[in-house]
Amino acid sequence: MTDKNHFINILLIGFVFVLVSLQAAQGSGKPISIQAQVDKQEVTVGESFMLQIKIDGDDSPAEPDLSGLSDFTVIPKGGGQNNRESITIINGKMNRVSEHGYIFRYELTPKRDGILTVPPIGITAGGETLLTESIPIRVVKPVVSDEFKLLISLSETESYVGQPLVLIVKWFVNRNIAEFKFDLPFLEDQRFTFIDHPEDSNYQGQDAIALDLSGKRVIARQGQEGQHTTVTLRKIVIPREPGEFTLGKGSVFSRIVTGYQQKRGTRPFNDLFDGFFGGRQAVYRQVVTESNILRANILPLPKENRPQDFTGLVGQYSLAAEANPTEVNVGDPITLTVMVTGAEYLENVQLPSLGNQPDIKDNFKVPEEMGQGEIEGRVKVFTQTIRAKNPAVKEIPAISLNYFNPKTKAYESAATKPIPLLVHAANIVTAKDAEGGSPGLAKNELTTLDKGIAYNYVGEYILENQDFEIVTWFRSQIGLAFVLFPPGAYLLVLIPLYMKRKRLQDVDRLQSQKALPEFSRELKRLEQDIDSRELQQTVRGLVEAMRTYLGKRFYIPPGGLVYKETAERLKQHGVTDGLLAELKNILDRCEAYHYGAIGGTESAGADIREMLHTALTVFEKIDQCLKK
Repeated sequence: MTDKNHFINILLIGFVFVLVSLQAAQGSGKPISIQAQVDKQEVTVGESFMLQIKIDGDDSPAEPDLSGLSDFTVIPKGGGQNNRESITIINGKMNRVSEHGYIFRYELTPKRDGILTVPPIGITAGGETLLTESIPIRVVKPVVSDEFKLLISLSETESYVGQPLVLIVKWFVNRNIAEFKFDLPFLEDQRFTFIDHPEDSNYQGQDAIALDLSGKRVIARQGQEGQHTTVTLRKIVIPREPGEFTLGKGSVFSRIVTGYQQKRGTRPFNDLFDGFFGGRQAVYRQVVTESNILRANILPLPKENRPQDFTGLVGQYSLAAEANPTEVNVGDPITLTVMVTGAEYLENVQLPSLGNQPDIKDNFKVPEEMGQGEIEGRVKVFTQTIRAKNPAVKEIPAISLNYFNPKTKAYESAATKPIPLLVHAANIVTAKDAEGGSPGLAKNELTTLDKGIAYNYVGEYILENQDFEIVTWFRSQIGLAFVLFPPGAYLLVLIPLYMKRKRLQDVDRLQSQKALPEFSRELKRLEQDIDSRELQQTVRGLVEAMRTYLGKRFYIPPGGLVYKETAERLKQHGVTDGLLAELKNILDRCEAYHYGAIGGTESAGADIREMLHTALTVFEKIDQCLKK
């Protein structure tokens, strides 16, 4: 009997163990998995493809480790949660299934030809590190085209260390281009500093073209030379060390239309219509345009006759100065403005401290630090406040700036002209001056004073009661009017202003409510007019419609909108990163059509129609967030 009970107890313990294990397995949910996918496995050098990393089982994984993608240029394209929930009802029993995940997206561009590999990528999710499968990518050399030309040059063939140079990259095109991408590997050369040209960095003219260089947005300019359309990119180059350098070549990878082919999968009954309505699709060919080899000969700066306060400034510069006011008392502030002109690049220009110049230090009080200066066109303006120490000061002495002139190969100095000053001695007011008296020996006799606070008041009226009460103002019409006039006048001004402001607020609120319907109507109008206008006009119309919508929703002028500030505002209203990524993608596509597509293609119209529909969907989601 005992053995039987013991056997039953063992069975019960085993049953409980199995039950607990099953519950633990159900509680753990679906195991975490990871998968990498690409949209192309055969590309040409310079042609981009999309890499998508999908995680199932965790919607907040760590960032992937992309250090193994050395054969590719990697540009993040956003990501977001990929959560789903489904409900099934079988025989009256409801079963709810929730799936959690995340998707990372990247744009990859191969740097060379051959069989390249997207290596296993590690991601930490759910407390464990998982690896994707490797993906082979076949990269072929693009066709080298003689139809286009790419020229790269520096403003000086021979220069000095620290001398700002202008790098000019000019691409000549004589046919329509679907899309293109610049590849300028020498911009990564650590022996040089490469900076956006100051005249192009914020340029927004009609000829502006937004380019993507290794994930950084730069502005080029479109032009026309003879039968060729040109795309010109400028950079400021500052050599860091001397030597003869071969920086190598640059390239432009472009996609051109080589012909058309019949769409596959068309139905027999649609053959007649396909012949008129897009039955053909364009055939593209990837081509590359290679540049000349860029070389640079950089000379060292001479050590002979180098000024002690030389800061490394190389070029040709001139100075001018003005002061206001020029007639002051000792200690009064004087605004000194110094203007520097010279090279195309002035960002590295700094004035030496005024406190280190003896003539200024001895006669003026000067702040310890100089202002950084502001660039206005090709002039850098420095503003400083100084104060004369004594009335003997007759002028603001010349201010000098030392530099090395590459034309004369010598150190030179630019200086301002002295500025005449008229400095008065400051009067000191004493207590005796305020009282109206003057120092002297004490007298026994009383003296009548007729000025200052010591003035003697005489007369019988002094004995009268001089008490004052505010109530006496209301006993006379003049006093009452004097008291009531200021607040009455204030109200007469305030009430119309309040009513006007309220009407403006009501108008803004009404425009904000109508923003989405008006945006929808404008997109429908743009779609209807696609065939009757240039595609770039449609793209500009879409961008303007987006700016108008956001301007009305945020109560600010559309012309004052920039993406960074707009994204911050949208985040504050609950717009997710995924939705912002969709908005940024629309803007990028608009830039590609407005600037990148030098010529149109037959498929561009359909693509823009799809973009209009996508934009409407995205802004409907944004509008829902803004209403919360």
